Parts: sequence; structure tokens; C-alpha cells
Amino acid sequence: MSQLLAIYARVSTEEQAKHGFGIPAQIRACQEKVGELPALVFADEGVSGETLQRPALEELRQRIRGGEIRSVYCLDPDRLSRKLLHQLLLTEEWEHRGVSLHFVNGDYSKTPEGNLFYALRGAISEFEKAKITERMCRGRREKARQGRILRDFQIYGYDFDKASEQLVINPAEGAVVRDIYSWFLEPPPGMEGISAIARALTVQGVPTKRGARLWHRQVVRQILSNRTYIGEFYQNRWDTTQRPVRPRPKEEWIYIPCPAIIEREVFDQVQQALASLSLNSRS
Repeated sequence: MSQLLAIYARVSTEEQAKHGFGIPAQIRACQEKVGELPALVFADEGVSGETLQRPALEELRQRIRGGEIRSVYCLDPDRLSRKLLHQLLLTEEWEHRGVSLHFVNGDYSKTPEGNLFYALRGAISEFEKAKITERMCRGRREKARQGRILRDFQIYGYDFDKASEQLVINPAEGAVVRDIYSWFLEPPPGMEGISAIARALTVQGVPTKRGARLWHRQVVRQILSNRTYIGEFYQNRWDTTQRPVRPRPKEEWIYIPCPAIIEREVFDQVQQALASLSLNSRS
């Protein structure tokens, strides 16, 4: 279905009596702006601009919802509505559906009223976005407090069970995790250090969580320092509403128990060894 242009005109009984600026003059001005292109005309005569309950305007909105209109032309913003809030509502509603709004009387965005209009539009859009984000975050936090994992976090050694919304141990990957901890604490010949472990996994053809064949040193280090392997998984650790993403205070973290792959004693030994490596690298 091809989309059409639309012209909207409005005049109240009081305006008609006072100024004599009727519907035909508005339509004519809009048609000159449109040019030779055909346009549907929607006109409300003798209707106040203080309300959105106008027959022609309601029909126009319905036709827009039906996907019939691609652009709307109007003489000036107060023909559309006398209320700035209503102007904002209609503009957001139509632009959401890909419909552009044009005014005959100059570039509205360059007037003081226009600057206010677009500033308020931006503020309202940001407010709505913030409200939606907060509702989503609140829902996720409540879900996490119920002990449910929000999504598949792609943690090596675990699979995400969608039915139970829990982490379950992946037997093959879990065995590799145990090997990594063992090799780090008691290195086999030629496998001393994190980089050597990464090279060994690459040579052995062990795939990473994402299916890659190349293991990086940093990936191995993350496995060695991840408390999930001792059954401590935390959600709500990161504030994703900001850029760059920032860590939240620890008191806001939400603890979710999960099956352990590594014994706590072994994990603590590895953390001590990692701390010693960091000290030695800085000295």
C-alpha cells in the first residue's frame, strides 16, 4: 500500500469570527507547500485546539496507525493544538510510526517556541527512556533476589539451564577448569605460568566458551580468579545504564549460589599465588 501526504487544518468558531482565517486558506497554504503531490485533507471546523477529541484529527491518527500516511502538513503548531503537551504527544506518536510533521509558517525549530518545543521533546524522551530502563532493572533485580539467573552469562565450565534459570556444570569444561587450577599450582614440565597454560590449551585444541581455538593469557587469568567456581555467583555487579559501564558498590551485588567446580581451599591458594605474581611484576 502506497503512503500518502496529509494536510491538517483547524479553526475554532471564535477564531473564525475574530480573524476570518478559515479552513480553505489553511488548506491552500499547505497545498502550496506540498506542491503537485496529492494529499488527503483532514479539517476540523469550529473545534477548540484545547482538546484532542476532534473528528478529523482522530481520523488522521487512525489512518496513520493504519500505515496510510507518510507526512503531515499543517499551517503552524497551534493549528495542530493549542497545548504544547498535545503537540509533543502527537509528534512523538507520529514519528514513532515513521511519519514526518511539517509546518508552513517558517522553520519552527528556529523560533523561541520551537526551541522550547524540541528541548521538551528531548527531555520527555530521556525521561521515558529512564523510566523504562529503571522498570527493567527493577524487574531484573527482583528476579535475581529470587535466586534466578537472568541470562546465559557464558561462563566457562557452566551451561545455562533456561528451564530452571540456573547454572549447571558442563562436565567437559568443568574438567578443563580443574586442570587449569591444578596446572597453575603444580605446573607440569614446560607449563609454568598463565601464558604457558594458555599455549597448552591452544595446542591441545581445547575450544573456548565461544568456540575459538586460541586461548589468551587473560582468559586463563579470569578463570583463575572467578569466584563462580567455588559456588559464588553475583548478579547486579555492573551498572549498565552508564557509559562506560561501571561496577556497582559491593553491597548492591546479589549473591546466587551455584554448583562449585573448585574447592575453596584450592581457590584461596590460587588467589595467593596470583597476588604474589602481581607484586613481583610491579617490583
